[in-house]
Amino acid sequence: MNYKNFFELEEYYSIPFSEKKYDEVLNILLHAKELLSKDEYEENLFELMIDESRIYTRTNNSDSCIKLIKRALEKGYSFPLDWSNFDLLRNHPEYEALNNLNAKLLKQAKENSKLEYEVHLPKSYDPTKKHPLFFCLHGDGFRCNIKNTSWCWKPDALLEKGYIVVYPQSSQMYFHNSFGWLSDPELSRKELKYCYEQLLLDYSIDETCVIIGGFSGGATTCIDIAFENTIPIRGVIGLCPAEYLKIIGLEDTKELAERKTKIVILEGEQDTDPTVQHLLKLFKEVGLDHEYHINKGIGHWYPEDLAERTLKAVEFITSN
Repeated sequence: MNYKNFFELEEYYSIPFSEKKYDEVLNILLHAKELLSKDEYEENLFELMIDESRIYTRTNNSDSCIKLIKRALEKGYSFPLDWSNFDLLRNHPEYEALNNLNAKLLKQAKENSKLEYEVHLPKSYDPTKKHPLFFCLHGDGFRCNIKNTSWCWKPDALLEKGYIVVYPQSSQMYFHNSFGWLSDPELSRKELKYCYEQLLLDYSIDETCVIIGGFSGGATTCIDIAFENTIPIRGVIGLCPAEYLKIIGLEDTKELAERKTKIVILEGEQDTDPTVQHLLKLFKEVGLDHEYHINKGIGHWYPEDLAERTLKAVEFITSN
């Protein structure tokens, strides 16, 4: 075993992958069982399979890709066969049967999917005192779940400040182990409200200091939750929000400003969204307290200094 966890291994093979050294990457993936602990390998096998399939689709190896998908389906993993990179499989003689089985597995998985959440308590947690709360929402799509979000947006910095940090996972499944919020915003509001109400029953929370943050579809949902006043939000940290927010209007923004809600938006300089500029214009027009930051050198992703940026955003949101 050479790597502490899957994320370290992924970081290692992502370099030759970006350099299109596909044989080298495939060799690493095929030996992943030897490079990871048994638990890490089994827990991340689907992600490893997806990355292996990306090698086969880029090298036009449809037979190996079909065999891989067969293995995945045998394990009960529903695959994202609607992705365009799987177009080369459409005419394969085994594709239709696999696609039908995949659809059946996905239907069953969606029917059984439910909201989940993971709670991280600060060492200073005292049930006799009120503690600030931070929701951290995953994005929409591949690897959007509790585990990956808590790795990319770690709770440590906020825990040290006394925050209870919660990672909700939507019931809205796209395919195996990959979830999202945007396909049904009304359901997302309902689930997050339920999550908040359960937290109030189980933990001592300062209801005047609830902050919600999220990435991509999660960032969009954070802003939606604030505008809809689904739960009492003091501030929002939106990392790379998406285009769905263009329906927000001036009157909605005025109401949010009147509630003294503050919003911090961060975007990667290589992938800015025009909708964000629409929002910033509205914020300025009604005098809503906000900050906007560009993450240099990256696109639609988490910046390396996210912990520092999060603390600065929290300080802005909680200042008078």
